[in-house]
Amino acid sequence: MKVLITGASGFIGQPLVSSLEEQGHTVLALSRTIFDGVQKETIRWLSADLSSPLTYQDSVKNFSPEILIHLAWQDIPDFSFERSRNNLNHSLDLLSFAVGLGSCRKILVSGSCFELNRLKGECPETEIGTPKDDFTWAKHTLRSWLEVICAKEKIDLGWMRIFYVYGPRQRQNSLIPSILTHLQNGKLPDLRTPQNANDFVFVDDVAKAFSNAVSNEFPSGIYNLGSGGSTPVKEICRMAEQIVLGTDSLTRQLKEKTQESFCNVDFWADYSNAEQFFDYLPKTSLLEGIEKTWQWLTSN
Repeated sequence: MKVLITGASGFIGQPLVSSLEEQGHTVLALSRTIFDGVQKETIRWLSADLSSPLTYQDSVKNFSPEILIHLAWQDIPDFSFERSRNNLNHSLDLLSFAVGLGSCRKILVSGSCFELNRLKGECPETEIGTPKDDFTWAKHTLRSWLEVICAKEKIDLGWMRIFYVYGPRQRQNSLIPSILTHLQNGKLPDLRTPQNANDFVFVDDVAKAFSNAVSNEFPSGIYNLGSGGSTPVKEICRMAEQIVLGTDSLTRQLKEKTQESFCNVDFWADYSNAEQFFDYLPKTSLLEGIEKTWQWLTSN
């Protein structure tokens, strides 16, 4: 298949490009900055900015993508109205242009578990959720528009609702990289709610779901990509401390300091549909994933 990917040099994009290459697809990989990825016969890297359609339109038209994977969402973690509106508009420009080419058979978009506006319990794929801020408003708006246009044009839409993805190349101020880098300096970050539990899923497992969606047939809909369970932040600290320092003393101190704190967040993904249609089954354990993240941090 001919696959167009936005955000291709990013956290999820790089392992996804590798996965698609392994499956034999031809990829046009869009990146805002010039990426030094190796130009191969089946992988072409294009420096393009979604805020400037002229930087990508000719190349995308000539490529005539059969599959469009839209990962790009600029300036995260700035979730302000201005940034969210800009990202929404840039996404609409790109997607409407690509749909207008008439070559697209599938569109896959990275959604977010934040769209659910839920704090506790299992999250079914049938639950749409409600906007709670500017970012989730933009995501809900984009999904709603895509549902209409994809039904009209007979394009399969996979809205890939990603939970707490982590792994190599993640922003260093994100939770797990932050814990690891603080432990490297012999301390833990200031964590006020270590009792809270999230559904952590390794980035390679998420990338594999996207690449399988390229090859597999599926009905349009929302697909959850998570581990299927939740893990308290304090347990993340314990595993990370064992990996970095070989102890758990700092985590025990954290537990003592925050033992009266409450668990306000504890939700996880039901990924039944993703398993059925994408053969999605997270294979990387949390301990293994944290270890791989640590190895990447220390080698860069």
